[in-house]
Amino acid sequence: MVSGAFDPLSHIMEIYFSEPNESNVSDDISEALMKNVIENLRAAIKNPEDYTARSNLMWDATMAENRIIKLGKKTDFECHQMEHQLGAYTNCNHGAGLAVLHPVYYRHICKAGEKKFAQFAANVWGISKDGKTDGELAKAGVEALADFIKEIGMPTTFRELGIDENINLKKIADSCAIVPGSYKKMTHEEILTIYEECK
Repeated sequence: MVSGAFDPLSHIMEIYFSEPNESNVSDDISEALMKNVIENLRAAIKNPEDYTARSNLMWDATMAENRIIKLGKKTDFECHQMEHQLGAYTNCNHGAGLAVLHPVYYRHICKAGEKKFAQFAANVWGISKDGKTDGELAKAGVEALADFIKEIGMPTTFRELGIDENINLKKIADSCAIVPGSYKKMTHEEILTIYEECK
């Protein structure tokens, strides 16, 4: 259940962390959905029989997949590209692979999308802006995501994911599709660095 619920959160984040940066309805909806996934995943973990929490997660997943929140957005789903290839070579669980990759990937791109990551920290995680620069707030938002991933019991490293430490990560990185759309167009070298940092 947890892995399945993390994937919609990942989809929403992949769309959210892209231009435009000015106020827009798609981002506002995405923030509400992310908060709802976080709240209801916590509730469903606490009580797996909580019908309301589970039905809300299903509705979140529907909204994450139905393209409404993509309207007006540029997006590349680069983290998904990285996980799809990782899964193809290792057969790892999709949601669990995303949970490992997302914080590391976001640490690499948050400076390029600093204002949006700062907005994520304040509006999704409720982190106070007081006394913080956008850069500090952006980093705090990424670390709040990383802490949440630990809280819900998802893996945070390739080792925890059960991936052989001797696997050829360069081969996997070189097979990743690279599509412009998010705040930073990746290179195969940068993807390899992200994989290495996930070990």
